[in-house]
Amino acid sequence: MIVWVLDAESGIKLLYKSFMKIESDEDIVSGFLTAFHHFSMVEFRQSLESIEMGGLKWTYILEPEPYNLLFVSADSRDAKTEMLKARLNVIRKSFIDEFKSVWKKKKSSWVNGDINVFLPFRRVIEDFYNQWIEAENLKNVANLFDILRVFQQVLILLRTIINKKMYSKSRNLILGQIEKRFKDLRKQGEFKNQPELKSITYTRDNWFDIIDANLIKCDYKMVLTYLERIIIQIVDVMKEIKGKDLCFKYFSEGELYAYIYNNMKFLKELNLDSFFFETFLLL
Repeated sequence: MIVWVLDAESGIKLLYKSFMKIESDEDIVSGFLTAFHHFSMVEFRQSLESIEMGGLKWTYILEPEPYNLLFVSADSRDAKTEMLKARLNVIRKSFIDEFKSVWKKKKSSWVNGDINVFLPFRRVIEDFYNQWIEAENLKNVANLFDILRVFQQVLILLRTIINKKMYSKSRNLILGQIEKRFKDLRKQGEFKNQPELKSITYTRDNWFDIIDANLIKCDYKMVLTYLERIIIQIVDVMKEIKGKDLCFKYFSEGELYAYIYNNMKFLKELNLDSFFFETFLLL
């Protein structure tokens, strides 16, 4: 996350705080942000609220007269706009509350005099940021446990289908191919240097075991990607050996579709609905 507090008229940077590494000069960017804001006001008659550019997502909040401040934040493209704006709004309110008296002493101007008076507010931003990251980490841990339970249940349903719906020849072919592909998956560059992922195990007799506290130490997105790849590999193997039509039949009779349908709201909350829909319903 990167934060600018700018005088909306002059474009002068009152405060800058970055939690990301960027190569651009902060003062040059400050001028560009103000010019871009003025352009949106002239062309669209309203302040620009958010935009994606330069590989980042940008959020604007204009504090109108009498203060005339422009608050800008930037973060990675996958950050949610609503979250960025909410966080920036917290910073906006805190900044104005903190420096109302300074604004009056400067005779209703932010840039009349030494702007170093605003520097201590960077610590306030740091405190906010640390709180948000801590809360996000706790949420990710909770979500990860929910995700692990969902994938474990889907894997159990797939194992039941393979064991009960197929003759021994097909079953052995499928289990053998899954074992081979899982070994290959573990060797892939993005996964092989993640020791915590080794807690996800597979054997023909015991199937997959993924409920393990060690996964909390691993990158949240990495675990999710790894589990999705496992499911995709299993489905691909089943399609290759039994064909799409039979797979549709097995997934229906094996109550896998029923599980997805009955838990659709929960899957949406975990952002898993699209993945399971595409993997099992769009074979």
